Amino acid sequence: MANANYYVPDNRPWFNLYDESIEHHIDYLEEPLYYFLDKAAKEYPKNIALSFYGTEINYKDYKELVDKFAHALQLNGIHKGDRVIIMAVNCPQAIISIYGTMKAGAIPIPLNPLYTAKELEYFFKDLEPRIVITPDNFYNNVFEAAKVTPQIEKIISTNISDYFPTIKKYLARILGKIKVIKCNEAIDFKEFINVSSEYEQININPKEDTALMVYTGGTTGEPKGVMLTHYNVMANILNFEEWFKNVSIKSCLLVVPLFHIYGSGPIINFIASRCGKMVILPKFNTKETIKELLKHKVNGLFCVPAIYAAFIKYYQDNPNEPKLTDVTFCASGSTSISSYVWKNLQKIIPNAFLIEGYGLSETCPGVIMDPVDNKYEKRINSVGVPMTDVDAKIIDLITGEELPPEKSGEIIIKGPSIFKGYWKKEEKTKKALKDGWFYTNDIGRMDKDGIFYIEGRRDDMINVRGEKVWPREIETVLEQNPKILDVAVIGVQNDYYGQAIKACIVLKQGFESSEKEIIDYCKEKIAPHKIPQMVEFFKELPKSNLGKTLHSQLRKREIK
Repeated sequence: MANANYYVPDNRPWFNLYDESIEHHIDYLEEPLYYFLDKAAKEYPKNIALSFYGTEINYKDYKELVDKFAHALQLNGIHKGDRVIIMAVNCPQAIISIYGTMKAGAIPIPLNPLYTAKELEYFFKDLEPRIVITPDNFYNNVFEAAKVTPQIEKIISTNISDYFPTIKKYLARILGKIKVIKCNEAIDFKEFINVSSEYEQININPKEDTALMVYTGGTTGEPKGVMLTHYNVMANILNFEEWFKNVSIKSCLLVVPLFHIYGSGPIINFIASRCGKMVILPKFNTKETIKELLKHKVNGLFCVPAIYAAFIKYYQDNPNEPKLTDVTFCASGSTSISSYVWKNLQKIIPNAFLIEGYGLSETCPGVIMDPVDNKYEKRINSVGVPMTDVDAKIIDLITGEELPPEKSGEIIIKGPSIFKGYWKKEEKTKKALKDGWFYTNDIGRMDKDGIFYIEGRRDDMINVRGEKVWPREIETVLEQNPKILDVAVIGVQNDYYGQAIKACIVLKQGFESSEKEIIDYCKEKIAPHKIPQMVEFFKELPKSNLGKTLHSQLRKREIK
């Protein structure tokens, strides 16, 4: 066991909100990230690890498949530090590939399978992978992009139904629900791992060796590869274990994509640390997801606000459907959850402890979270308090000095799960990491009790005649309007104001409104310089794969 490299001062105000059983500081295992998988396979070999459309894989078989993949990579010349790209559709093959790549000493990089061939060229050139694993329906894009990166030696293809039960697989294919695409120059996944499980164990330095790389920043600039060490992710999982020590989580849902750190970080690793079952869905469909949750009696949910909002709408349209009463723990991340979703979620998941958290790819991700304590009163639009061994400050955007409570500034974070650096981007690493602190580029504030609130990205700031305005503050007000379903606030260039405030609004079905009505609504609730000067109504707002509103795309629309 290793001590934390940095001890958070005991006078931090948020410690007063910790449950008395939660430690302020803990020790950390210096082990490879697959430690939890191996431990579960040894101690609970018959426990179901993965459930996928009727196929159930126990921990013993799960470990064997992972070990076979590691051995197959080694037989094909993959060495420590090599990069292996996984076009990451949620399925057993992708998870096996992630862990197997780690065991071979290489670095798994889960990517969005929807990238075009042109977009993939950037990642292939940046990473110089030698092997790529892809679902067969995305093979053509991988094959085309690989032509400009000759170092790629093999493409491994798989069909989403390869791990369906035999009859279900046959019916899905014969009825045309699942298409099998011929990949002429690829190796079939199951053939690739048709080797023994006796792989060569690689010496891993947990604090130095990269366990996982995820890309971030593609919406506002050139994507950056975030290097997370084995120690980083292990520390994050152990923090989760400490934070949720009083919560029984025996099963969870994987519907968040694996190419996002939320999926490939805490979800797949935390459930392994609990020796529990992970129910896997390749993509989100409201009705199908609810059906699987009820069927498997899933009790742990790690999702995003867009998914929870879809659940609420489904039950509003189908009020007689059975509620999700088996769910006892419900976490939300990736973007702020509205008060409307928070309040209505409790009606359809009545037995769950609801918490919200904050983090980034660079933090593994969860570092700030609501305490799991019945005495804790959730403050709407807050994201909780720093977790065990995590320190956080709000600093002035110009001077860099720490700000007092209730003042808005940049959030900086220090802790054991902070990333190693950006792949091949030393200058950006130096800008983001200073004296062990990660400068998040997120704007927020901390109240007097140590509870944090997120107000937006630094790039989202609106400058109204010299006054700094943060979109999240206005969005929070507009979310209270009973006619509004979704809202985003942006700054638009204006000769008089410098930047004018524009509200982009999606109304609830069956409701009507006007620009004047929205502006008048804001006049009653916020300071004059924060009131939108313009309102535009949308059918829907541009979203990321996790349902996060893309303010950058809305701003681009305004550039003439």
